[in-house]
Amino acid sequence: MSVLENPTEALKSVYTALRSFESDLQEMDSSSNLSYASVEETLQLASDMHMIKSYTTELFNELQSMITNHLSHLPAPVAVDGATVEIKSGSPRKTWDHQSLINDVSKRIVDSSVDLNTGEVVKTPTEMIKEALQFAGISYWKVTKLKELHLDADEYCEVGEAKKQLVIRRDK
Repeated sequence: MSVLENPTEALKSVYTALRSFESDLQEMDSSSNLSYASVEETLQLASDMHMIKSYTTELFNELQSMITNHLSHLPAPVAVDGATVEIKSGSPRKTWDHQSLINDVSKRIVDSSVDLNTGEVVKTPTEMIKEALQFAGISYWKVTKLKELHLDADEYCEVGEAKKQLVIRRDK
């Protein structure tokens, strides 16, 4: 008997229960059963699911830590049932000195934009800004700030359907 047999069976049971819950949700949605539930019952269901999601994340993080400490390095991704798994490493980087980094990146780009023989600036300001942006990971634009420049963010991106979200704050 493998030491992983019990945890593996437990995960299969959880997965089966979640698939059953998924069916229940689909039935609730299609039959408008939600209309007959109280607000408190409905939101309690969301709160319970959120708690399970949080606990699952905690358990995954614990398992991940255990596995990466035990195995430390895999030379290549390993194929498992329905996925491949690999160990990657990286260091969290926080508290960036953005202002200094912007100054240093800008200076180097401006310096590299000057022809050393003639002293002529061979890149336009727009080209320099575009080059500088290659060094930053901008994943979003500040819509309110763009409005200050009379720019409509929606003209520069694919706009999806508006979403509403529940915000669940756990009691301490």
